[in-house]
Amino acid sequence: MSIDLHSHTDQSDGSLSPQMLIELAEKNGVQMLSITDHDTVSAYHLINNVPKSMHLIKGVEISCSWNNATIHILGLDINITEEYLLKNLEIQSKQRLIRAGKIAKILVKLGITDPLTRVMELAGNNIGRPHFAQYLLEIGKVRTREEAFKKYLGNGKPGDVKFEWMEMKTAIECIKNAGGIAVLAHPAAYKYTNTKLNGLLKEFKELGGQGIEVISGSQTSAITNNLTSLAIKYDFFGSQGSDFHEYKNGYSSLGKCVPLSPSIQPVWNLF
Repeated sequence: MSIDLHSHTDQSDGSLSPQMLIELAEKNGVQMLSITDHDTVSAYHLINNVPKSMHLIKGVEISCSWNNATIHILGLDINITEEYLLKNLEIQSKQRLIRAGKIAKILVKLGITDPLTRVMELAGNNIGRPHFAQYLLEIGKVRTREEAFKKYLGNGKPGDVKFEWMEMKTAIECIKNAGGIAVLAHPAAYKYTNTKLNGLLKEFKELGGQGIEVISGSQTSAITNNLTSLAIKYDFFGSQGSDFHEYKNGYSSLGKCVPLSPSIQPVWNLF
């Protein structure tokens, strides 16, 4: 079975509409799909048709804070109408708007004219730094989105405005209250030492986390083997996803995930 439990639409920082993503997933033979936009579930209200051959798992990717660093937690198989979840996602959305205003003011000082107007057109209320990167690319200030982060938006750059996300504990509570399963997204992407990663996983487990993303897009076999071992060590369910955003810029193809090791239990056994 082709399974992809991590993907994005234009409701956050992806390039395709929700319905277009569904159509691409069908074309790629995906049989189980979750749309996990950043801090929003709005994509699910814009889907007109889901193929009978596809099991759509409602999901979200929540940005949160752990030890003063940003991590991402997937909420899979959630009730997208649950009030506590929606209230906290709305708070995140408002905070994103505040941060976007601060980033825009910094860019104006650097000679970039009125970035916020166009960025809001690109992103709506769910604004992130990738939308500013897209705008900088559009106006010719950079040649690629990666250059936008290296020059303007990345860590330590002028547009790196710190953000007060909800705590990891709150993110897990949101997911559990919505009847979902909390899965730590792309653990290797944080580039933590083994000691720090183990500390994160231990606390994540203690707070009610149930799984980790063992397969995330294109990664080396060494990373896969390490995450498989950690899933076994902490008795986590394993998840897999492409983290698809768009066709280019190095993102993995939708639905193109190597299979999980049979030594760990797949998270979809809980659906």
